[in-house]
Amino acid sequence: MTESAGVSIRSLLKQQGKAMDLRLIAGAGGLDRVIEHPRINTPSLAFAGFLDDLDDCRLQVIGQSELGYLSTRPPEEQRRVLSAMFAKQLAGVVVTRNLAPPPIVIEIAERTHTPLLVTSLHAHEFMSQMMVFLSRKLAPACYQHGVYMDVFGLGVLLIGKSGIGKSEIGLELISRGHRLVADDMVELVRQGPDVIVGHSPESLRYHMEIRGLGVLNIRDMFGAAAITDAKRLRLVIELVSWERAKTFERLPLGDEHYEILGVPMPKVHLPIRPGRSLAILVEVATRNQLMKLRGIDSNKQFMDALDRRIRDGGRKGDA
Repeated sequence: MTESAGVSIRSLLKQQGKAMDLRLIAGAGGLDRVIEHPRINTPSLAFAGFLDDLDDCRLQVIGQSELGYLSTRPPEEQRRVLSAMFAKQLAGVVVTRNLAPPPIVIEIAERTHTPLLVTSLHAHEFMSQMMVFLSRKLAPACYQHGVYMDVFGLGVLLIGKSGIGKSEIGLELISRGHRLVADDMVELVRQGPDVIVGHSPESLRYHMEIRGLGVLNIRDMFGAAAITDAKRLRLVIELVSWERAKTFERLPLGDEHYEILGVPMPKVHLPIRPGRSLAILVEVATRNQLMKLRGIDSNKQFMDALDRRIRDGGRKGDA
């Protein structure tokens, strides 16, 4: 399930109003308008009447230059240009440096229900802070059932059918010194072209459900060192039944991937059966992935060496 991107002006004021000294001065009827893009727009050309590049899904920022230019135009031209701008149903308009917008701007914003805000920050400072906030809030996100762990510094996602033992393996990994990020439901956010970061939903944070024991608070039980709030995803491990594992190649001929939010993630299968130390196998799979990230692929090296011996007719090393 992928979340729809968008931050309403109402939510923006609630989350960043104090931090960025944002105040609403007009257009309260449009507080539910949504910002859909993290980049900020400065509508300088729009004040000269060129509206083709005015993007209504972005936050508009007006500074001293725009207001200074507007004050040089005749009143009828001001009204014509501003009416055309605000008729585009802009997500919101922010005036920087505590500048007082002319009454005509307030009037048209109120009439068109366009949120008009003022901040004490300078334009460059406001835009840089706001783009960081919006980039984080508007990043594509989805939820994945599984257990998410920090193992040897790598984010490792354990997936598999319900009841297969994901949480129990996670608990054993915690007892071996690794850290829990999320249990049962993992929030995954794409923060770059190939970067997926996993978090725990607020309501489930630090908790783990173990059949027969109920819900455990891992932070209280094992201490703060046993949990972490977020980690970049580097490996997906699918736990499968032993019978299903018989259908897989014993020696995989190539790397397998699991696509999340359009990003292919390395994936391995771990067959489940009594007597296997799965926590150790997860550790080994993670160490193997660490080696691959450093350019060392032992499986590929073995297969390449085997191919060379076959080509050589098995002569080397057979004496």
